Amino acid sequence: MYRIVLILLTCLTLSSTQAFANVDAGSIGEIKGSGVLERGRDVITGDTGTTVQTMDTAVTARGKMRIDFIDDTRVDITEHSRLLIDEFVYDPANDVGSLSIKATLGGVRYASGQIAKKYRQNVKIKTPSATIGVRGTDFVMVVDEMGGSMITLLPSCSTNGMCYVGEIEVETDAGMVIMNQAFQSTMTSHRMQPPSPPIIIDEAEQALTQLIILRKKNPYEEEEDILRKKARAMYDFLGLDFLDFDALDSDMLNVDDIWVTALDESDYLLGDLLYDLLDQLNAALMAIFKDELSKQNETMLKRDTTKYGFDSRTGIRLDKVGESWVWQREDNAGNNMIRLELNRNYGYSLDVKQGDFELYDYTLGSSRNNSIAIIQIN
Repeated sequence: MYRIVLILLTCLTLSSTQAFANVDAGSIGEIKGSGVLERGRDVITGDTGTTVQTMDTAVTARGKMRIDFIDDTRVDITEHSRLLIDEFVYDPANDVGSLSIKATLGGVRYASGQIAKKYRQNVKIKTPSATIGVRGTDFVMVVDEMGGSMITLLPSCSTNGMCYVGEIEVETDAGMVIMNQAFQSTMTSHRMQPPSPPIIIDEAEQALTQLIILRKKNPYEEEEDILRKKARAMYDFLGLDFLDFDALDSDMLNVDDIWVTALDESDYLLGDLLYDLLDQLNAALMAIFKDELSKQNETMLKRDTTKYGFDSRTGIRLDKVGESWVWQREDNAGNNMIRLELNRNYGYSLDVKQGDFELYDYTLGSSRNNSIAIIQIN
């Protein structure tokens, strides 16, 4: 069996090297049990206060970890989980902000910070089977060993009992759903299948309530503060009052005054709940896979049922030329092309990443003896 890994670099400049440089994104706010940060080839012991950088992977074994980002975003990671800080940029002085993280296993609870409130289009949370677009809200996601995901929307509440529900988009290569009701949940098995229709988890509502992170400031007041700061900046620009400026009165790095949580006394409840959600996710995914696996087994018993031609959904073109498959894909901009010519006497499994496009376990032939991974970076 052969395994081939191809990395295609196109339009690479010196500036792209700088773009991947590690920058400080926040710190470990709390850790209980065993957990580390993987930074390149280094493994850093996870201690409270340890700096978290972009391209770090937070890993827990029998432990839990909380990451406090400098824009007030908060992420809680349960036992046996992996989370990659893919991108983080926050520069309010220049009106810039973006956040991208990827959960590959376990349970993760996300609570929005300033980036999601000001730059909603720049926040992307990914799992192996879905991309989540966040619009200033909280949610919990559970990722199983096969990459399947269960995402549940949570209300954002203040300590005085005021709550509101934001909105998230859960998207795969085959479709998208929008969730905007408290405790609404959807599941994804892989990127080539649309998310399941959202449902309300009524029976787990009392337990899910324990996942709510409480803010010391009313969420509506946070939105009003943003509007007031924008209005003040406009007034200063117009010359109404250049000296009336109070942006330096608050410490943007101080996350201790922002969050309190009902979980401080219920860590075991959180772990048990997410394990129950993981069990529900596995059962639901097995039901989804049942029909699909039957179809795949039926296909494998037939001689050659490979679909040829152009697939408009994935942008892939597959042709049969003599004793070879010719597999190719061009990105939407038309700048980059991947083309493979493979012997049809063998079987292949393809993993492809071309810009924002991702495709895993694409099978050619009746077996998957040869694995090919292609990464094309702009």
